[in-house]
Amino acid sequence: MAISFPGAKNYKKHNGLPASINLKEPIASPVYFYPIVQNNGITLTPTVKIGERVLCGQKIADLDNFTAIPAISSVSGKVTSITENMIVVENDMLYDKYPVTPTTKSEDELTMREKLWIMRESGVYDIRTGTPAHIILSEKKTPEYAIVCCFDSDPYVSSPQAAAADNAEKILYGLHIVMDILGTKKAIVAVQNDSKKTYYDFKYHLRYNTDISLYCLKARFPQSHDDILIKTLTGKSYVKAIVFSSETLCNIADAIREGKPVTNKIVTVSGDDILAPDNFRVLLGAPVSSLLEHAGYSEARLIFTGGITTGKRITDLDTPVTACTNSLIAFNDGKNIPRYRKKYMKKHTKNTV
Repeated sequence: MAISFPGAKNYKKHNGLPASINLKEPIASPVYFYPIVQNNGITLTPTVKIGERVLCGQKIADLDNFTAIPAISSVSGKVTSITENMIVVENDMLYDKYPVTPTTKSEDELTMREKLWIMRESGVYDIRTGTPAHIILSEKKTPEYAIVCCFDSDPYVSSPQAAAADNAEKILYGLHIVMDILGTKKAIVAVQNDSKKTYYDFKYHLRYNTDISLYCLKARFPQSHDDILIKTLTGKSYVKAIVFSSETLCNIADAIREGKPVTNKIVTVSGDDILAPDNFRVLLGAPVSSLLEHAGYSEARLIFTGGITTGKRITDLDTPVTACTNSLIAFNDGKNIPRYRKKYMKKHTKNTV
C-alpha cells in the first residue's frame, strides 16, 4: 500500500510514467560549454589550451584540492575559448573516448579514501544538492538511515523515475558503497506508486536483504523534499538521515566498477500541454537551447529549471546542462503556466522573474 504524509497536495502529474520513461537522445549541439567556477566558489585551472583537441571523458580543468571536482569534456573536439568562467569545446561529432583505466582492485579491497578519490576523479555530484558526492561522504558523520529517492514529486519532473528504471541492481550496488563508507547499517529505498516495474525490480533484488527496506509512496507534492521524505519513511521528525537520488548512485556504481566519468545527465523536458513531455539523456555542457528545440520549444517565452513550483527561471539559452540539471520546463504559450506557479511568480517577482 502506498503511503504519504498529512497535508500532501495531489497535483495532476503533467508527465506521468510510463509515457515519458523511454529515454531519448537529443540532436547534438555544435558547441558545448563547461563551467569552471563551482558552487562553492572554487575556480578550476584549465588543463587544456585553445586549439587543443580533447576527447570524451577527458579532464579539461582541475585544481589540486580535495574539495574541488574536475571539469570533464563530454564530447571530442577543439577547444575554441577559455574564459574566467567557462571552457568552450567545438564538437567534431566523432566522440572519440579518452582511455580510462579502471582500478584492478575489487570493491572490498579499496580503502575508503580510494573510493572517494575515484568518485572525485569521475566527477560524481550529488544531484539533489549540487555538492560533490565525495565531499558529502567524507564528512565524519554516521547517519542512522541512508535513503534512496527514486522519484520527484514535482508535477513536471520525472527524470529520477527514468534514471531508476531497469537500474535496481546498479542503484543497490552504489547504495552498498555509500553505506560502507558512512558506516550506516540501515537504508530505505523509496519508489513512487506510478513506477510499479521499478518497485518490483527492487523487491526482487532485496528479497534476501534485511538491512534495506522498500517503500511505495503516493504521487503527492512535496513528497520528495528531504525533510518530508525522511519523516514519512522513518516516522520521526528528528533523525539523522542522508538522501541520495537514483542517478547519483548509478554514477557512483559506474565510477567504482569501471572508472567511468560522468558525461551525461537525464533531463525532463516538459511544459506546454500540446507538446509531449520526454526524458532525454543529455551530454553535459549542451546549451539548453539545443535541447528545447529538439523537444519542440522553438519560441519558449518562459523557461524554468528545478521544478515548476519553485524552480529558477532561465533567460540565457546558452546556459549549459550540468550534472544537477534535472528538468527544463518551458512554455511557448504563457496561458499554459499552472496557477500555482503564477501565484509563486507574483509573490517572488524580484527574485524569480
